[in-house]
Amino acid sequence: MTQPDLRVVLLVSTAHEGAAVLAEAGTQVTVLRPSATRESSKQLVDGALVVGVPLREPQVGDRHKAALIELKADIAHRRIGRVEQLLRRAWLKVLKFDRRLGASKEQELELTFGGLIDRLRPDVVYAQDAAMLAVATRAADRAKLQKRALGVVRYEAGTDQAKVAPTRSRTHERRLLIGPVNSAGQAWLWANALEHAVPGLAAEALSTTGARYAFAAHRTATDEQYKSDLRWQFDLTAYVLAQVSHVLFEAGRPLFGQRPGQLWTSDVPTLERAGIKHGVIFHGSEIRDPAKHRELFAHSPFQNADDDFTRRLQAANEALRRHLASYEGPVFVTTPDLLEFVDNGTWLPLTVDVDALATDLPVMEREVPVVLHAPSSGALKGSAYVDPVLTDLDARGLIEYQRVEGVRHAELAELVKNADIVVDQLMLGSYGVLACEAMAAGRVTVGHIADRVRALLPTELPIAEATPGDLGAVIERLVSEREASRKLADGGAAYVRELHDGRRAVEALLPFLGGR
Repeated sequence: MTQPDLRVVLLVSTAHEGAAVLAEAGTQVTVLRPSATRESSKQLVDGALVVGVPLREPQVGDRHKAALIELKADIAHRRIGRVEQLLRRAWLKVLKFDRRLGASKEQELELTFGGLIDRLRPDVVYAQDAAMLAVATRAADRAKLQKRALGVVRYEAGTDQAKVAPTRSRTHERRLLIGPVNSAGQAWLWANALEHAVPGLAAEALSTTGARYAFAAHRTATDEQYKSDLRWQFDLTAYVLAQVSHVLFEAGRPLFGQRPGQLWTSDVPTLERAGIKHGVIFHGSEIRDPAKHRELFAHSPFQNADDDFTRRLQAANEALRRHLASYEGPVFVTTPDLLEFVDNGTWLPLTVDVDALATDLPVMEREVPVVLHAPSSGALKGSAYVDPVLTDLDARGLIEYQRVEGVRHAELAELVKNADIVVDQLMLGSYGVLACEAMAAGRVTVGHIADRVRALLPTELPIAEATPGDLGAVIERLVSEREASRKLADGGAAYVRELHDGRRAVEALLPFLGGR
């Protein structure tokens, strides 16, 4: 008899039947079965997550791996004596150099499913037939060695052991999940703006990027969980298939966990089988083609094509674009310059909490103004040009230079509000979250915004233009012309309230979500 809150794994050799789900309300059920198509698949059936697992292709060394698993189990349980141990170890050395492919059917099942069960850490495994029962029994042996209880039950369809789990129904007709990055807290802010503007819509942000900057999110996970915790991955998959109607992938990353080289397209078949609409959001360097950027932008940080940083970005960008070429969902970009790099992209404006950033602190009234530079990536923001110029101005007593990096978002927001001038970036040709936050706080904001990007904007952008060659002169002018600087700061606050308080982001997303 299963109990609420138990984790149950059902091992089946044939196609899953809805009546075979062994669950009561609250029990988490994962069905593992061989894939009929040799491709992995996930679907929700009668409240259980059914996972089709491709059987291992025959490989040299399979016979050795399977024999080693069995030997370790027998030694651990003291089922064999010293003499037999020596004989089997000698046989293992022979198998290690055996070039024949494959293993027995039972060994193939062990190599395919054994590791999955270990990573899922279930409380009970129900096995449909003798071959699967052998896999489950060995998993129970390994669990016992780890001082963890794992029950094993032989299950046959149609017996009284089966209880059909209630089919899960969505608590909202429309529920959006944005993840798994929550870059600069944007997913959280978009979700909140949508819930505020669209009655009956639920929206959530998922962050798996760690707590370094402490951005708020509705769901969080560690990088380790995202990349290797199968239990977390399957729990999220089951939740999404049961409760979510729309998914927005961030930065080209998959939602249900990531193996090396995987991109968001690996999750698309699962979502489409479940009838879940999907799109992708690009934030910046993952989709900004370095080769094209240096052609279009005079101060591009990618001028040296042989630089190791540029080469790595170029390779990652090209790999992503190969997937994007065949992707049919909507594509959103968060800064206007990225429209140059994505065909048929939609601008999804960055969003900031304008009320939380608003301040009554005066600007440009101190004799020595405070100038803040807080790059998220010094290489991309042009910090190598910013630091020496502002350090020199500080030494001359014209400004007080504050340079920070890697601080929590709440701390950075206070630093922004207490500054007079915020220098964003000098090389990318557009503006990002920090510039929006600086403008929302009524600070004088400095950065390089290329003419081709300014032309894309619906209204004049109140950011003081500066490049690596004239940053010092620009700062000196802002310090000497105080009244003009304060007007620029006032214009920044109005600009952000018009474009970046969440309303424009909602309008951009509504067609994807089916309107209000």
